[in-house]
Amino acid sequence: MQFESRVFKLPKDVDYPDQDQDSCRLDGPRGIAAIADGVSSGIFSRLWAGILTEATVADLPDPENQDAFGRWLTLRREVWASQIDPTRLSWFQKPKLREGAFSTLLWVRLLPDHESRQPGSCRLRCFAVGDSCLFHVREGKLLRTFPIQRAAELEANPIVIGSVDLNRDQYLQFKSFDEPCLRGDLLVLCTDAVADWALRLQESG
Repeated sequence: MQFESRVFKLPKDVDYPDQDQDSCRLDGPRGIAAIADGVSSGIFSRLWAGILTEATVADLPDPENQDAFGRWLTLRREVWASQIDPTRLSWFQKPKLREGAFSTLLWVRLLPDHESRQPGSCRLRCFAVGDSCLFHVREGKLLRTFPIQRAAELEANPIVIGSVDLNRDQYLQFKSFDEPCLRGDLLVLCTDAVADWALRLQESG
Protein backbone atom coordinates (compact mmCIF):
# COMPACT_ATOMS: atom_id res chain seq x y z
CA MET A 1 0.00 0.00 0.00
CA GLN A 2 2.15 2.85 -1.26
CA PHE A 3 1.92 6.51 -0.32
CA GLU A 4 3.21 9.85 -1.51
CA SER A 5 5.42 11.80 0.90
CA ARG A 6 7.06 15.12 1.59
CA VAL A 7 9.70 15.97 4.20
CA PHE A 8 10.04 19.31 5.98
CA LYS A 9 12.72 20.38 8.46
CA LEU A 10 12.88 23.48 10.63
CA PRO A 11 16.21 24.10 12.43
CA LYS A 12 16.35 25.30 16.01
CA ASP A 13 19.08 27.73 14.98
CA VAL A 14 18.90 29.10 11.43
CA ASP A 15 22.65 29.75 11.50
CA TYR A 16 23.31 26.01 12.00
CA PRO A 17 20.62 24.24 9.98
CA ASP A 18 22.39 20.86 10.00
CA GLN A 19 22.93 20.63 13.75
CA ASP A 20 19.78 18.78 14.63
CA GLN A 21 19.35 15.31 16.10
CA ASP A 22 16.32 14.23 14.05
CA SER A 23 16.04 11.59 11.36
CA CYS A 24 13.33 10.25 9.09
CA ARG A 25 13.22 7.50 6.49
CA LEU A 26 10.50 6.60 4.00
CA ASP A 27 9.69 3.77 1.64
CA GLY A 28 6.62 4.88 -0.29
CA PRO A 29 6.19 1.74 -2.43
CA ARG A 30 6.20 -0.45 0.70
CA GLY A 31 4.07 1.98 2.72
CA ILE A 32 6.55 2.43 5.58
CA ALA A 33 7.74 5.63 7.26
CA ALA A 34 9.81 6.20 10.42
CA ILE A 35 10.90 9.21 12.44
CA ALA A 36 13.29 9.55 15.38
CA ASP A 37 14.40 12.37 17.65
CA GLY A 38 17.87 12.00 19.12
CA VAL A 39 18.43 13.35 22.63
CA SER A 40 20.91 16.22 22.50
CA SER A 41 22.37 15.42 25.94
CA GLY A 42 23.65 12.07 24.64
CA ILE A 43 26.66 11.54 22.40
CA PHE A 44 26.29 10.89 18.66
CA SER A 45 22.50 10.89 19.05
CA ARG A 46 21.97 12.08 15.49
CA LEU A 47 23.91 9.05 14.26
CA TRP A 48 21.80 6.81 16.49
CA ALA A 49 18.51 8.32 15.30
CA GLY A 50 19.60 7.76 11.70
CA ILE A 51 20.54 4.14 12.37
CA LEU A 52 17.16 3.47 14.00
CA THR A 53 15.06 4.96 11.22
CA GLU A 54 17.10 3.39 8.43
CA ALA A 55 16.97 -0.04 10.06
CA THR A 56 13.26 0.26 10.84
CA VAL A 57 12.36 0.91 7.21
CA ALA A 58 14.75 -1.73 5.89
CA ASP A 59 14.00 -4.43 8.46
CA LEU A 60 10.84 -3.75 10.49
CA PRO A 61 11.33 -4.64 14.16
CA ASP A 62 8.73 -6.59 16.11
CA PRO A 63 8.37 -4.95 19.53
CA GLU A 64 5.59 -7.40 20.39
CA ASN A 65 8.19 -10.20 20.40
CA GLN A 66 10.66 -9.32 23.15
CA ASP A 67 13.37 -11.75 22.07
CA ALA A 68 13.17 -10.80 18.40
CA PHE A 69 13.24 -7.11 19.20
CA GLY A 70 16.20 -7.63 21.52
CA ARG A 71 18.18 -9.23 18.69
CA TRP A 72 17.16 -6.43 16.30
CA LEU A 73 18.26 -3.78 18.79
CA THR A 74 21.58 -5.52 19.49
CA LEU A 75 22.47 -5.39 15.79
CA ARG A 76 21.68 -1.65 15.66
CA ARG A 77 23.83 -1.01 18.72
CA GLU A 78 26.72 -2.84 17.10
CA VAL A 79 26.38 -0.64 14.01
CA TRP A 80 26.42 2.52 16.15
CA ALA A 81 29.54 1.41 18.06
CA SER A 82 31.34 0.43 14.87
CA GLN A 83 31.00 3.95 13.45
CA ILE A 84 32.70 5.69 16.38
CA ASP A 85 36.47 5.99 16.79
CA PRO A 86 37.12 6.41 20.56
CA THR A 87 40.71 7.54 19.92
CA ARG A 88 39.42 10.72 18.27
CA LEU A 89 37.17 11.74 21.14
CA SER A 90 38.04 14.64 23.42
CA TRP A 91 38.47 14.07 27.15
CA PHE A 92 34.96 15.29 27.99
CA GLN A 93 33.35 13.08 25.32
CA LYS A 94 34.86 9.80 26.50
CA PRO A 95 32.82 9.52 29.74
CA LYS A 96 29.63 10.10 27.72
CA LEU A 97 30.48 7.19 25.45
CA ARG A 98 29.75 4.77 28.29
CA GLU A 99 26.17 6.05 28.44
CA GLY A 100 25.77 6.29 24.67
CA ALA A 101 23.11 7.99 22.59
CA PHE A 102 19.35 8.09 23.05
CA SER A 103 16.43 8.55 20.70
CA THR A 104 12.68 8.30 20.36
CA LEU A 105 11.26 6.17 17.53
CA LEU A 106 7.91 6.11 15.75
CA TRP A 107 6.94 4.27 12.60
CA VAL A 108 3.86 3.59 10.52
CA ARG A 109 3.06 0.86 8.04
CA LEU A 110 0.16 0.58 5.61
CA LEU A 111 -1.18 -2.92 5.03
CA PRO A 112 -3.93 -4.30 2.78
CA ASP A 113 -7.37 -4.36 4.40
CA HIS A 114 -9.05 -7.44 2.98
CA GLU A 115 -12.14 -7.02 5.16
CA SER A 116 -13.01 -3.48 4.09
CA ARG A 117 -15.52 -2.77 1.34
CA GLN A 118 -14.27 0.80 0.82
CA PRO A 119 -12.09 1.29 -2.27
CA GLY A 120 -8.52 2.21 -1.41
CA SER A 121 -8.90 1.29 2.26
CA CYS A 122 -5.93 -0.16 4.13
CA ARG A 123 -4.83 -0.87 7.68
CA LEU A 124 -2.66 1.65 9.46
CA ARG A 125 -0.31 0.13 12.02
CA CYS A 126 1.79 2.38 14.21
CA PHE A 127 4.36 1.80 16.95
CA ALA A 128 6.02 4.43 19.12
CA VAL A 129 8.36 4.81 22.04
CA GLY A 130 8.94 8.34 23.27
CA ASP A 131 7.25 11.57 22.24
CA SER A 132 7.58 11.71 18.46
CA CYS A 133 4.01 11.98 17.27
CA LEU A 134 1.57 10.97 14.55
CA PHE A 135 -1.37 13.10 13.42
CA HIS A 136 -4.02 11.26 11.37
CA VAL A 137 -6.15 13.69 9.34
CA ARG A 138 -9.12 12.93 7.10
CA GLU A 139 -10.86 15.56 4.98
CA GLY A 140 -9.32 18.32 7.07
CA LYS A 141 -10.45 16.83 10.39
CA LEU A 142 -8.06 15.46 13.02
CA LEU A 143 -8.96 11.83 13.76
CA ARG A 144 -6.17 10.89 16.13
CA THR A 145 -2.90 11.96 17.67
CA PHE A 146 -0.55 9.23 18.82
CA PRO A 147 1.03 8.49 21.26
CA ILE A 148 0.57 12.02 22.66
CA GLN A 149 -2.95 13.38 23.07
CA ARG A 150 -2.32 16.68 24.87
CA ALA A 151 0.51 19.21 24.79
CA ALA A 152 0.97 18.96 28.56
CA GLU A 153 2.18 15.37 28.12
CA LEU A 154 5.27 16.68 26.30
CA GLU A 155 6.53 18.36 29.47
CA ALA A 156 7.66 15.00 30.88
CA ASN A 157 10.93 13.33 29.87
CA PRO A 158 10.12 10.67 27.26
CA ILE A 159 11.14 7.03 27.33
CA VAL A 160 13.95 6.62 24.80
CA ILE A 161 15.98 3.86 23.15
CA GLY A 162 19.66 3.75 24.10
CA SER A 163 22.58 2.87 21.83
CA VAL A 164 24.29 1.16 24.77
CA ASP A 165 22.76 -1.66 26.79
CA LEU A 166 22.38 -0.13 30.27
CA ASN A 167 20.14 -2.95 31.52
CA ARG A 168 17.05 -0.76 31.11
CA ASP A 169 15.50 -2.37 28.05
CA GLN A 170 12.70 -3.84 30.15
CA TYR A 171 11.29 -0.30 30.41
CA LEU A 172 11.00 0.03 26.62
CA GLN A 173 7.25 -0.30 26.30
CA PHE A 174 6.06 0.51 22.79
CA LYS A 175 2.59 1.90 22.31
CA SER A 176 0.71 0.74 19.24
CA PHE A 177 -2.55 0.85 17.36
CA ASP A 178 -4.15 -0.64 14.26
CA GLU A 179 -7.01 1.16 12.50
CA PRO A 180 -8.46 1.80 9.01
CA CYS A 181 -6.80 4.32 6.74
CA LEU A 182 -8.54 5.61 3.61
CA ARG A 183 -7.26 6.88 0.29
CA GLY A 184 -6.57 10.61 0.70
CA ASP A 185 -5.87 10.47 4.44
CA LEU A 186 -2.98 12.61 5.64
CA LEU A 187 -0.44 11.13 8.06
CA VAL A 188 1.89 13.63 9.71
CA LEU A 189 4.90 12.23 11.57
CA CYS A 190 6.72 14.85 13.62
CA THR A 191 9.09 15.31 16.52
CA ASP A 192 8.04 16.83 19.83
CA ALA A 193 8.55 20.52 19.03
CA VAL A 194 6.17 20.48 16.05
CA ALA A 195 3.75 18.22 17.92
CA ASP A 196 3.68 20.66 20.85
CA TRP A 197 2.99 23.60 18.50
CA ALA A 198 0.21 21.74 16.67
CA LEU A 199 -1.46 20.40 19.82
CA ARG A 200 -1.50 23.82 21.47
CA LEU A 201 -3.14 25.31 18.38
CA GLN A 202 -5.70 22.51 18.33
CA GLU A 203 -6.45 22.84 22.05
CA SER A 204 -6.92 26.59 21.74
CA GLY A 205 -9.42 26.12 18.93
